[in-house]
Amino acid sequence: MDTQKLAQLFREETEGWHGRILIANLLLKPLPPHVGSRLRTAVLRKLGFNIGGGTLFWGLPRFTGAKGLHRNLQIGRECWFNQGCLIDLGSPITIGDNVALGHEVLLMTGTHHLTGPTRRAGPYTSKPIVIEDGAWLGSRVTILPGVTVGAGAVVAAGAVVSKDVPPHTLVGGVPARPIRQLDQPANQNGRFAQPTLVKEPK
Repeated sequence: MDTQKLAQLFREETEGWHGRILIANLLLKPLPPHVGSRLRTAVLRKLGFNIGGGTLFWGLPRFTGAKGLHRNLQIGRECWFNQGCLIDLGSPITIGDNVALGHEVLLMTGTHHLTGPTRRAGPYTSKPIVIEDGAWLGSRVTILPGVTVGAGAVVAAGAVVSKDVPPHTLVGGVPARPIRQLDQPANQNGRFAQPTLVKEPK
């Protein structure tokens, strides 16, 4: 095997090697779940991740993506991340303030183009994900590439979200569909808007 092929093989075999993630794992993996949540945040911040004040990690997420993946993640203030989350940083992921992620939430920016019958998973592609302020993603929710979850929305446990979620809407199912509207932020009179039902799409 010539030198050029060896170099290409080496690049392919080591593209998932991230020094920052290795350091984070070495320092934080020994911590049991729900212990050292602020320490996890502090270490990730020191390693270059953009994480707002008051955000807690009850378990260290698994991060995947290309080199420099830490630059593709922006997390706001006062967020909660439960254990077992996987965050794919092939494209930027922006998470607002006061967002809660349940157990084993998957944020997946990457996918493949659908191609011919001999290999359906064609060339890799990725699209950004946005989780707006106050949203709550239940346990084992999957957010697919290009999705925006609106402010104050709730995604029920186990849902697979392939389309944008409107603000202050509860969605659930596979694929996720609207279930009902949730209460709105206080209006100018200091009163909350009344929740209204959303008809299930046929």
